[in-house]
Amino acid sequence: MRKSKDEIITELSESFNSLIAVSSSVKDEIYNTSKNNKWTAAENISHLVTATKMTSLAFRLPKFLHVVLYGKSNRTSHGFSKIVDNYKKKLEGGAVATGVYVPKKINYEKENLNYRLKAEGEKLVSAILEKWSDEQLDHYQISHPILGLITVRELAYFTIYHNHHHLEIIRKIIRD
Repeated sequence: MRKSKDEIITELSESFNSLIAVSSSVKDEIYNTSKNNKWTAAENISHLVTATKMTSLAFRLPKFLHVVLYGKSNRTSHGFSKIVDNYKKKLEGGAVATGVYVPKKINYEKENLNYRLKAEGEKLVSAILEKWSDEQLDHYQISHPILGLITVRELAYFTIYHNHHHLEIIRKIIRD
């Protein structure tokens, strides 16, 4: 299913608001505590701050740089569920965050992380709103570290799903 630019903006905004609300609700004593060597709630949010910052940068790049670096897309954007399915298959195949996307093993301050995620989320939404037409989202592409070459619309889809993916991980941390 193809989401319009307005739907993308709404869903991105809602996903960031949900993440910040759930992150805020994590008890301080478990915010930086790892179970079974998995990322903490704080590390999940830190990862999203970095991912959102990089995604926002992709949407703020001048469009001619997209063409110079990645060429113009010669296909129609895949739908939301196709992007989600592709990402899940990559995860099942062993794909993991690498490099700058791996959060540091430090104690994070919840309010600071939430503030940074909110600010990066707002920059991303603003860049899409102000710099991209609905049609342009399908014509330009970017290289994703796990999914490879995708359209910027697909990058927006991925970001919506990625936020929900980590939201569910944090909710599980709260429950366990």
